[in-house]
Amino acid sequence: MTEKPPTIHTETAAAVTHEAGGSTEAQAVHAARTLIAQYGEDAQVIAMMRVSELGFAGDMDGYAFWEMVLAAIEVLTDPATAKYDA
Repeated sequence: MTEKPPTIHTETAAAVTHEAGGSTEAQAVHAARTLIAQYGEDAQVIAMMRVSELGFAGDMDGYAFWEMVLAAIEVLTDPATAKYDA
């Protein structure tokens, strides 16, 4: 039986990103780093699921934020760009 990854709720994202402070982009990068640390290579899949869930729910603000998180995960985990990650 495959273990289902936990659902990441908007409230969880807010709690995670509140720690980052700063701009929405900085918060998205912080959330991306948190997901990568917690889920490793599954972080991208989890972010994709969140983007999909929020899009279907009509939460366009949440959708836009998680699109940024997804983009940040892609950059942070891409071997070609990872060397530039500070």
